[in-house]
Amino acid sequence: MTAPRAGEVVLGRVGAPHGVQGWLRVFSYTDPPGAIANCGEWNVVRGTEVRRARVLETKRAGQAIAVRLQGIDTREAAQALTGAEIRVDRAALPALAPGEVYWHDLLGLEAVNREGQPLGRVMGFLEMPAHPVLVLGGERERLVPLVPERLLAIDLAAGRVTLEWHPDD
Repeated sequence: MTAPRAGEVVLGRVGAPHGVQGWLRVFSYTDPPGAIANCGEWNVVRGTEVRRARVLETKRAGQAIAVRLQGIDTREAAQALTGAEIRVDRAALPALAPGEVYWHDLLGLEAVNREGQPLGRVMGFLEMPAHPVLVLGGERERLVPLVPERLLAIDLAAGRVTLEWHPDD
């Protein structure tokens, strides 16, 4: 998969087809999950292929949502997009309140604990039933619950996130 372009944000991924009429199951990284449908046109990226798509309809599908995209009318067309990333232009996202950040902004930041000990770099996120999990890469992979008790500070200018986490955990 190609890396996101400058100014492009990954907001989710496409799962398996939902039904036989071209609906797609979507795993959204937005809060609430349905907000992904309100972000204008999507760039649906699978490998090196990029398809621009507009959301026509949405509905709940278990823990995910299902969407119908313009130009995707069959199960086979939906199947061809399974595993694709959903990206949007950052300008399409709503403005943030003071102190808020998009998860995307955390990618690549250095993670340290309260004492300043390095924990790795933010490589991604896992959406778990109880709460999201921060994936840190470095000398080993660390999975840190992304909850207020663990997330102490974010300093985008310094490129650092401070966590309540012991390096041996």
